[in-house]
Amino acid sequence: MIFAQDSYILKGTVTSGADNMPIPGANIIVVGTTKGASTDFDGNYQLEVKSGDVIQFSYIGYVTQTVIIEAQKTLNVKLAEDTNTLDEVVVVGYGTQKKSHLTGSVSKVKNENLDQIAVARVDDALIGQVSGVNIQATSAEAGAAPTITIRGFGSIAADSGPAVVVDGIVVSSDFLGSLNMNDVESFEVLKDAASAAIYGSEGANGVILITTKSGKEGKTKFSYDTYTGWKEAFESDDYKKSVSGWAAQELAATGELSNTTQYAQLLVSTLGVDRDWQEVFFDGGVITSHSFSARGGTKDTKFSASLSFLEDEGVVITDNYKLFTGRLKMDTKLTKNLKFGINATPSYSKRRALPTSIHNPLRQSPWLPIYHTEESLQFVNQDDPNDNYYFPDVKVGDYFEEDHLRNLDVNGDGSRSRPRTTGDSNAYAQYVEREHYEYNTKLLGSTYLQYEILDGLKAKTSLGVTLDFRKRTRWDGTKHHGDGASRAGYSLQNRDRTRVISDNTLNYSKAIGNHEFDVLAGFSVQSRTTDQSQIEGSGYSNDLLKNLEGATLYSEIEEISLVRRKIGYFARVNYAYADKYLLSASFRRDGSSVFGVDSKWGNFPAVSVGWNISKENFLRDSDFLSNLKLRFSYGLTGSENFDTGNDITDVWPYLALLDNNNAITEGGVTAGVSALNIANALLQWEASEELNPGIDFAFLNNRISGSVDYYKRTSDKLLLENPVSYATGFNSGIVNLGEVQNSGWEFELRTKNISKENFSWGTTIIASTNKNELLSLGDSDGALLEDTFSRNSQWINSVGNPISSFYGYVVDEELAYEYYDSPWIPINGASEDVIVKDLNGDGLITDEDKTILGDPYPEIVWSVSNEFRIFDFDFSFMIQGSQGAEVKNIGDQYFGTFWQGATTSPQAVVDAGIIPHTSFLQQRVHTDDVISSAGYFSLRNINIGYTLPETVTSRLGIEKLRVYATAQNILYITSDDYKGFNPEFVDDDNPRAYGAQRGGTPIFKTMSLGLNVNF
Repeated sequence: MIFAQDSYILKGTVTSGADNMPIPGANIIVVGTTKGASTDFDGNYQLEVKSGDVIQFSYIGYVTQTVIIEAQKTLNVKLAEDTNTLDEVVVVGYGTQKKSHLTGSVSKVKNENLDQIAVARVDDALIGQVSGVNIQATSAEAGAAPTITIRGFGSIAADSGPAVVVDGIVVSSDFLGSLNMNDVESFEVLKDAASAAIYGSEGANGVILITTKSGKEGKTKFSYDTYTGWKEAFESDDYKKSVSGWAAQELAATGELSNTTQYAQLLVSTLGVDRDWQEVFFDGGVITSHSFSARGGTKDTKFSASLSFLEDEGVVITDNYKLFTGRLKMDTKLTKNLKFGINATPSYSKRRALPTSIHNPLRQSPWLPIYHTEESLQFVNQDDPNDNYYFPDVKVGDYFEEDHLRNLDVNGDGSRSRPRTTGDSNAYAQYVEREHYEYNTKLLGSTYLQYEILDGLKAKTSLGVTLDFRKRTRWDGTKHHGDGASRAGYSLQNRDRTRVISDNTLNYSKAIGNHEFDVLAGFSVQSRTTDQSQIEGSGYSNDLLKNLEGATLYSEIEEISLVRRKIGYFARVNYAYADKYLLSASFRRDGSSVFGVDSKWGNFPAVSVGWNISKENFLRDSDFLSNLKLRFSYGLTGSENFDTGNDITDVWPYLALLDNNNAITEGGVTAGVSALNIANALLQWEASEELNPGIDFAFLNNRISGSVDYYKRTSDKLLLENPVSYATGFNSGIVNLGEVQNSGWEFELRTKNISKENFSWGTTIIASTNKNELLSLGDSDGALLEDTFSRNSQWINSVGNPISSFYGYVVDEELAYEYYDSPWIPINGASEDVIVKDLNGDGLITDEDKTILGDPYPEIVWSVSNEFRIFDFDFSFMIQGSQGAEVKNIGDQYFGTFWQGATTSPQAVVDAGIIPHTSFLQQRVHTDDVISSAGYFSLRNINIGYTLPETVTSRLGIEKLRVYATAQNILYITSDDYKGFNPEFVDDDNPRAYGAQRGGTPIFKTMSLGLNVNF
């Protein structure tokens, strides 16, 4: 007994049972204690033990082994490879595949801590998680969808977003906003065409596969997950306004203050207001999430159920989003060979959207109060009906508008007028007096039957239904604009969308010696219907009835019903020989109702090969190399989704369609129709061809692993609107024209830097590049497009350059402020004109002096993540960034309200020798002065958590309890030349004129506290 209590040093070596190679970093612990050790580079260890101790040996990728000590002084252990880890299963189209047998470019992201990131949508949590996938917060409103592109924009008029598949059912990307992250098990992203081609036209821009959590055999386990976060917007120093700051700037430049600036100082001293409107509008908000789930089952029946609630208040006043989600998933064996499953995910959301872009209210003067007071009324003309700006009814408590002061004799010359920033209503009123709501009720439901005909031969039929009922109401109150009740209005839009998909497959898997086969054949039938109606009301005299009941006039009455149908036949063969030589080939043929009889069908073949070099005999015994796989893929995908601006044309573009052309006369309504489009019976599938060589590697017993991919995707027969002769009666018609190429590199590196029992550290580095180039555009080469903001800013689509390239003049120098009328009006104003360069040297500025000024596409998107575990604490962070993209910041013209006109005339500037010709003065908004870098560097996520020891939770009757704190965007650095609120924001998603913004919702940081409880 005395001997048994004596401790001594146990020594030994830990090796791999497969190749007898030492395992460095293996963990050895004395079970039930805190004593432990780890092996050195040669697999050696030593540990203080005593007889009767139970020693546990473990290492990632190997089966854990325990040994009872019986006084031995040396103990050598061989760990068996954990085949479940080595042959991790990855979800692919219509099935699964061993990760070691993948020959395409597929990335998997497990939900290990994504559900702790305080975001309203699951796609927001994927930022920086997958190479080749760019997720931009193009709208930072609460609940708004980001823009997701996989390997760049491959189209001009067609949809460039990826397909989304939830538990095998293709759904609209809108459903990413209806899922609860706590229900998600993993994401698989099919990036190359060979992987996505099995989905045919659905996979034209990549596929995001989402697998939700399932129940497991055993006692039912419950979990409760919650967090509360506080959000704060990043403001723009370049757009901050104050009378005091402007006066100091003017005084330093001129030595005196203009009458208008002096009057602004008087207003500030009288009214007590000198504010930056960002402080009013960017009020911050709270995001809260609650999720409760139950999972369990028996050997034959397993279930998973959950309920969740999320509310996000956004960071701009009136912004708000609420989401209620439920879920039930059940799988059961009806007989020995027959399985049945059902999955239902209902959701309901209510969102109060921002009623207008933030550029409108934020450009107003800093001295402007929100409401009138007794002091402010003295400046308002209430007793001169002959004045153009006569406001007899303004009273204390009314909104203060800039126009209320336009009757003032600011300059002392009797003109009784004052330059203004805008004629719109009070900035605050533009938001609070408008109520724009969106209500969404959705259901994703699916069911399947699977029958095992023979060993390895399975037949499966599934039916998926997605229902999406959306109601939009837009109320603009009588006080939201300076024109009063005449601008009040209400609109109602209802949209019901239904998608029904039936997938039917026959799958055979068999291993014969060194040969492994997996054969799939099937067909898919799909129907999508959309019913949409709208009506607008006007003629409101008050805000008592904020609906159609209060309207006296009705307009924009519309009702349409759209149907799209598609059928697809597909087959795939996966083959592996001795786990070394891999082959995958697939073919899909889709028929779509969008195209005419002669071009209805599209064929999408794909093939990929792989070579597991590390399985070869000459590398099997390598001490350094753990895995090396070469792969190459080639595939075709296609697209049928395009946007002409008219929903009916998008569904039946090959037909000659008619549009309502009713005329309202004194006698009533006269019925009439007009041609809606130019029919194109030859219109066909947009096609994409992609090549993708890649390498997967791992070293030092998988302590270092990763992949490198190169891709080149060429999209031709682009679906786009092309100009046509006016003799046709139309400006344009949809055709197949042009070719776009995207190419780039993707890099993923994962390292297990330290792996000990009580301390581990892992790093992940992800980077991807992309080059977008227009290869051909027929007679539309060089086509110019203008912005939709009436600023005449231009884009060019030119062969040899990226689609959507910015176009305009290059600034040479600024014209001195003394050459302008009233250059210090308004506050933060800037000159409208600048001197531009004569690029062709002809002495004049013409369109020939315009050039490409940049493009909106990033050259590299990257992230670096680190994860640490120290005893019961865990800590992780991600830094993430994007470089190379540019943005056309048209918001500068709004926020600066550019000065108008030269002091004498443009000719005077010529005579002074400043410029050789008046044409050298061009509007700033048409030059590279409004082009700035959209690059950024962010500390995207930080997470620190503490898990209570099992000795504590067991006494509380809890299986696991973890508390944590997280932060997102705690640091967000933009380029020095960027002036806006969010370099990722895009104000107009037209793919041919992409990358403009007029301010936009701001990037924000979030700090949150959370709790995970399992019991």
